[in-house]
Amino acid sequence: MRQGSENREVGKMNENHNGSELFRVGLLLILLCPAGLAAQVVTGAISGRVTDTTGAVIPGAMMQIQNVETGLSRNVETDSAGRYVARNLPSGSYSVTAQQAGFQKQIRSGITLTVGSEAVVNLELSVGAVQETVQVSGEAPAVETTQATLSSLVTPEQMRELPLNGRSYDQLALLSPGVVSQPDGTRNQTQGAGLRLSSNGARADANLYLLDGTVVNDHSSQGPGSAAGQSLGIEAILEFRILTHNFSAEYGRNAGAVISAVTRSGTNQFHGSAYEFFRNNVLDARDFFNPGKLPPFRRNQFGASLGGPILKDRIFFFANYEGLRERRGTSVVASVPDRNARQGLLANPSTGGFTTIAIQPGVRPYLSLYPLPNGRNFGNGVAESIADFSSSATEDYSMERMDFHWSEKDSFYWRYVYDPSEGIVPRPLPTFIGFERGTNHFVVLNETHIFSGSTLNEFRFSMNRSVPRNGTGSLEPLDSSLDFIPGAGIGNIAFTTASGALATSVTEWGTSSSSPQTFTQNVFQAGDTFTTVRGAHSWKLGFNFERIQLNVLQASNVRGSFSFDSLTAFLQGRARQFQFQFIDSTHSLVRGYRQIIPGWFVQDDIRLRPNLTVNLGLRHEWVTTPLEVNGLSANMRNLTDRESTVGPPFQTSKKNFAPRVGLAWDPTRSGKTSVRLGAGLFHNEILGRTWYFFSAADSRFSARYIVPNPPFPNGLASGFTQGGTAQTKSVAWETETPALVHYNLEIQRQVVPTLTLRAGYVGSYGYHLTRATDSDIRVAQILPDGGKFFAANAPFINPNFSDIAMLWTDARSNYNALQVELQKSLSYGWQMAAAYTLAKNLSNADTISNSQVLTTAPVTMDPDNLGRDYGRSVYDRRHTFVLNSQYRFPWGKNLTSGVSKAALGGWTIKGILQAGSGFPFNIQTGFNNSRNGDRNQPDRPDLTPGRRNDPIHGTTSGCPGIPAGQKLRTADRYYDPCAFTLPAAGTYGNLGRNTVTGPQLFNVDFALAKTTPIHEGMNLDFRAEFFNLLNHTNLDSPARLNFSGDRSYNGNAGRVSQTVTTGRQIQLGLKLTF
Repeated sequence: MRQGSENREVGKMNENHNGSELFRVGLLLILLCPAGLAAQVVTGAISGRVTDTTGAVIPGAMMQIQNVETGLSRNVETDSAGRYVARNLPSGSYSVTAQQAGFQKQIRSGITLTVGSEAVVNLELSVGAVQETVQVSGEAPAVETTQATLSSLVTPEQMRELPLNGRSYDQLALLSPGVVSQPDGTRNQTQGAGLRLSSNGARADANLYLLDGTVVNDHSSQGPGSAAGQSLGIEAILEFRILTHNFSAEYGRNAGAVISAVTRSGTNQFHGSAYEFFRNNVLDARDFFNPGKLPPFRRNQFGASLGGPILKDRIFFFANYEGLRERRGTSVVASVPDRNARQGLLANPSTGGFTTIAIQPGVRPYLSLYPLPNGRNFGNGVAESIADFSSSATEDYSMERMDFHWSEKDSFYWRYVYDPSEGIVPRPLPTFIGFERGTNHFVVLNETHIFSGSTLNEFRFSMNRSVPRNGTGSLEPLDSSLDFIPGAGIGNIAFTTASGALATSVTEWGTSSSSPQTFTQNVFQAGDTFTTVRGAHSWKLGFNFERIQLNVLQASNVRGSFSFDSLTAFLQGRARQFQFQFIDSTHSLVRGYRQIIPGWFVQDDIRLRPNLTVNLGLRHEWVTTPLEVNGLSANMRNLTDRESTVGPPFQTSKKNFAPRVGLAWDPTRSGKTSVRLGAGLFHNEILGRTWYFFSAADSRFSARYIVPNPPFPNGLASGFTQGGTAQTKSVAWETETPALVHYNLEIQRQVVPTLTLRAGYVGSYGYHLTRATDSDIRVAQILPDGGKFFAANAPFINPNFSDIAMLWTDARSNYNALQVELQKSLSYGWQMAAAYTLAKNLSNADTISNSQVLTTAPVTMDPDNLGRDYGRSVYDRRHTFVLNSQYRFPWGKNLTSGVSKAALGGWTIKGILQAGSGFPFNIQTGFNNSRNGDRNQPDRPDLTPGRRNDPIHGTTSGCPGIPAGQKLRTADRYYDPCAFTLPAAGTYGNLGRNTVTGPQLFNVDFALAKTTPIHEGMNLDFRAEFFNLLNHTNLDSPARLNFSGDRSYNGNAGRVSQTVTTGRQIQLGLKLTF
C-alpha cells in the first residue's frame, strides 16, 4: 500500500511537470504579443553640466546622446542651471552632442556606459557659429560622484578573457571587495546548485540574482545553477555589476548583494563567435588524497553566438548556444569497516588486543556491500576506502534576444533562456549513485516609452520557471530482499547517536533518506518604473508584483532508515531506531505553495550643488503568508500542543518599510575625487527553502515515525504505533522579516587617468535573522550558579513528539570591514584590479540546515540562550586578497612581415590570484553529552584549562587515543583535539562557537593566449588555461566531532579528507570571433 501511494504522489507531481508544455505555449503567445519589462541595474545614465569658457552655465542647450552601435538616440535640454541627464540608457559606446545658438557645436565621443553606472560628461562650449564643430574624444572620469552605492563592474573583457574554471561567469563576483565564497555545503539541484557567496556579512541565501533586471533566484534563494554545477552562457552576457552595499530603493526582496547580469543584443554590425574548450586527465595533476593514477576525465565545452541587424537602427537579434559534456572519474573516499571488523574483531585499547563480536547473520549481506579498505586505518575498526567513480554532466544552454526600436519614443525587447541539464554524481559509498536533472526557462519582456527628454516610463513582465530534481539508487541492481520495507527500494543505514549526531566515522550506507525530491518553481513578475527629472531632483517611482508558485515533492525516509549507535551495534544487528515516512490518502509527499511579493518604492537623487548629490529613498515590500493549494499545512502555535493547528504555516510581517540615504561629494570639483557615505535598511523576505522544509514536514500531513529498538533488517516486523513517536517541524507562528542595516564611508580617487583607488569602512548589522533549533528538549534543572543540568530521564517539554524542529527569526549578526580596491584600466597593454578586505563577522546563527553549511551546527546549542552561540560567523574570513590582471605583449606590433607578425604578435597573459585566511569551524562533542535530547547534536565541549580555543599551531599535547607530538595544520591532524575536554554529563560545555580557524586559501589561475588575425574584423584565439597553476594544496575543513559516543577521544578528529580546490588542471581552447 505504501509503495503504491508513493507512486501515485509521484504521478501527481509528474502531471504538474507537464505544465512546462503549457509554459512553452504561454511563452510563444507572449513573444508574439509586444508587452514589456523594465530592468533594474540593466541600464545606465549620462549626466553633466554645460558651461561657456568663463564657467557660466548655458541653459536651453540641446543635447543629443547617441549609441554609436545601434543608432539609438535621446534628446534632452539643459535646465536653468545648465544641467542635463539622460537615464535608462542601454550599456554601450556613446557620443554626446551639445549645441546652442551663438556657440560652436561640440561632440564628445568615446564614452563607454556600463550597467548601473552614471557617466558624468561636462562640456565647455566656445563662442562661435553653430555650424562650427569641435570634436572631443575621451572617457568620462572613472570616479563615482553621484551615488553612495558600493558596487563593482565585471566588464566583457574580464568575463571572456580571464581564466574561469567551468566558464561560469558568476565566479567573477569574487573579484569584488567584501565578497567571499561559502566555505562548504552541499551544492545540488535541491539544495541550490549555484555559487554561494557572502557579501559584507550577509548570508549566502540573502543575495538577489537578476538577469536583465528579473529575479532568477532558485527555490533555495540562491543563484541559478544546473545539474552540471555551472552558470553557462558567458558569451550571452554583455557585462554584470555586483552591488555589494547600500543600494537605492529600486532594489528589494533580498538584503545581501545584488548580482545583475545583462544579456547582449544585436547592433548594426554582425558579430559573433564559435568556440570549444577541452580538458582531460592527461593534462591534470594528481589528487592530493589519491596520488595514484589519475582517474579518466574528459570535458568539452563548446558553442556559438551570432548577433546583428534585421532592420538597421530598428530591429536587432542576438542568439547564443553553449553545450557541456563531461565524464569525470572521481575519487570517492569513504570510511568503512576494516578487514578485522568484517571478521568480528574490534580493537580493545585497554588490552592492546581484539574483542570478538558475534556478527548477526542478517547483517552480513549489508556488510558485504561496503567496499574493502585500501587507505588509512583509524585503529577503531574503521579504515578508508578510496574508489574511482565515473560521474557525468550534460547541459545545453541557449539564449535568444530581439530588440525593437519602434520610434524615438518607444523601444522594446524580449529574451528567452532555455537551459536543460542532467548529471550522475557519486554517493558517499561508490556502491550507490545519485542523479540530478534540471531545466530552467527565463523569459523577459521590456518596453520603454519616452514622454519627453526628462520623463520616461518602463513596464516589465517576466516568467521564470525552474524544475530541479534529484534521486538516488544503486549502481548495480540489488536483490529486493535487501529492502527494509518490501517493495519500497533500498533504504539507508546511518551511524548516529540518540541525538542524531555521528556516532562513529563509518560512512552511511544506501540511498539518500530524502530521495526523491523535486522543486518546481514558477515566478511571474510585473512592475513599472516612472522616471522624471525636475530641476535638481531626479525622481524614480515604481511598483513590483511577484507571484511565486512552488510545487514540492519531498520524500523523507520513504524507504526506511536504520540508526546504529556504534560499529559494534551494527555488527550485532542492534539498531537503536528505525525511521520511516508513512504515506496514505492524508499523508502526502506533494505540496503546492503560493506566495505574492507586492512592493513600491520612491527614489530622489538631489543634485544640491554641482559637486554634491544626496540620494534619498524609501521602499515598502512584503511577502504574503504562504498558501498550500490543498490545505496541507499546519503550525505548532504552542510548543506544548498535542498536535499542530491546521492553517497557514506562519504569519508574515507587513511592516517592512526600508529607508535609504546616501551622499556623494566631489570636494575638488574635478570629478577625480569623491567622498561617499550612506546607510539603509534592507529586508530579506522569507521565501522558498527557508521555510518549506519546516512546513512540509509537519506531522499532521507528513507522518514520520520512529520505531525504537527495532529488529534488523525488517524494522516493521514488530509493528509501530503512531502516538507519541512522531517527528514534526514548524515555523514560529509570528515571524519577523530578517533585516540588515547597511552603513559605509568611502573615499575614491583617480590617481592618474588610468588608475583609481578607493578605500573605506563598510559595516552591517543583522537582526530578525532565521535560526533553527530543536525546541522539544528535556526540561532542565536550574543550578545555583544559573547553569542548566539535564537529568538522564528528564521529561521532554512536549512528550507527544520525539522532536520539534522550529524555525525562529531572532538571530543577529555584526560585520565590520576595511576595504581597499585599486583599478587600472587598459593602457600600454596592461589592465589590473586588486582588492583587499580586512573583516570581522560575528553572529549567533549562520544556517538552518547542515546541508547548507557543514562547518557549524545547524541549530542553537541552548535554545533558551542565544548568547552562548554568539561568536565568529562561518563567513568570517579575516583577510581576503584578490588580484586579476591582463598583459598584451608588444611583440610584433611594428613588424611589417606577415609571417613574423603572425608568429610574434597577439600574445597575452592573464590571471587571477586569490588568497585568504581560513574560515572558522565549530568543535562539537560528537554526541548528546548535555542529555537535553536535541537530535541535531550541537553540544560543544569544555576548553581544557590553560589551552587556546584555536589550537592549530605546534603539535598535539597528547591525550587518550591521540598521540603527543603530531604536527598540526596537516591533513592527518589539523587541530589538537586534546585542547578540549568533555564537561560533566548533563551540562553544556563552555567552548564558544566557531573558535577554530580552518585552512588558508591560496590559488592562482593563469592563461596564455594567442590572437591571430584571419581577416579584417575576424580573429582566431588559442588559449591555454591553468587552474591552480602552482598545484597548491588547499585543504578543506577537518573532521570536528571531538569525541565518540563512549566518551573517548575520536581518533578521526582533526583529519582532513578533501581539498577545496583541485590539483592543477589545464584547459585548451580555440575561439573564432568576428
